[in-house]
Amino acid sequence: MTVANSSTLPKRQHLLALGVGVAALHLVLLVSSGSNMWRLQHDSQKLGPLQTRVLSTEMAQPKPNSAVPAPPVARPEPRAPAREAMPHSQQSQDAGMQAVASTALPTPPDNPPDNPPDNPAELPTSIATPKDITVPPTVTPAEPAIKPASPNASALVAKVGNFPDNTQINYKLTGQERGLNYHASGSLKWQAKAGTALPKAYEAELRVKAFLVGSRVWRSVGQLSENGLAPTRYSDSWRGERAAHFETDTQKISFSGNLPSAPLLPGAQDQVSLFIQMAATVSAQSFVPGAELNVQTATARDAVNWTLTYKADEFIDVNGDRLETQRWVCLPRGKFDSQIEMWLAKAKGGLPARIKITQTSGNFIDMEMRSSEALAALPD
Repeated sequence: MTVANSSTLPKRQHLLALGVGVAALHLVLLVSSGSNMWRLQHDSQKLGPLQTRVLSTEMAQPKPNSAVPAPPVARPEPRAPAREAMPHSQQSQDAGMQAVASTALPTPPDNPPDNPPDNPAELPTSIATPKDITVPPTVTPAEPAIKPASPNASALVAKVGNFPDNTQINYKLTGQERGLNYHASGSLKWQAKAGTALPKAYEAELRVKAFLVGSRVWRSVGQLSENGLAPTRYSDSWRGERAAHFETDTQKISFSGNLPSAPLLPGAQDQVSLFIQMAATVSAQSFVPGAELNVQTATARDAVNWTLTYKADEFIDVNGDRLETQRWVCLPRGKFDSQIEMWLAKAKGGLPARIKITQTSGNFIDMEMRSSEALAALPD
């Protein structure tokens, strides 16, 4: 019994020594290659998809540490060393553009930037040299303002002699307010100071009066110069007053109610002075249907560019007489603006024989001329 135990002891010690040797060899392999594996994993987190898409020629070669043969009883090596031992032809088939890109790109740095591109899939397969890079010209936000988006200062060209005499046009009016149809009366009044000295003051007023509705008055005051009308104040009065002020010293239009101001552009008009300026313009120039004019037009809320389109020639009956008119339509660009249609009669100094104003709510007033009367000049 004692002899048997003494014979098996060397065998057990031999197996124990063999196991310790194998474990030590595994430990050496893990220490030598494990640090590289952890470093590549860390780099892949920084490089993102670049580490899997672009490899240098050095990375395609097996590393010396991975050449250490494993004993027969060792566990299978990790997948990363096995991939490095893959033949070059098979590696090119799996990696796609790895073999091509490796000749164009340098070896990835050990410490790549911390902020990789947001969309690496859009990166080119080669890096251009600085002389190949073309920098596009810088476009400043101020350049679009130079484009003809602003009103043309010469669009409504008229001289002092083209303006009508001091006149009041009286209208019969039909309208709709909140679904209620009504009949009323209205008038357009135009007056300027006498004399030839320029500039001189003017006043223009559009008034609507209806039973149970009351009166609403739009008024424009300003200066008549050699270049036409230059409003200084526009007001809209109906159960209160709102106004717009044309401030030439600061080149802006300010509004009541602390509303944002607007830049004052050359040739700017308001909703009432526009009728008078248009009367002088059609008297001074010859237009054909389809013609368009642009002018900055101020309301009591804002000032935007209005496009006036000459639609057609139409006849209007006034007390049995037929007046030939030009029908112009103002298409507003502001959300608070109304659409204005005017039928301008050269026989009446270009003043409108008919005016129709349609609000965004659908309410409208339609004014047709019934008579006219001469007025005195504004007092000094």
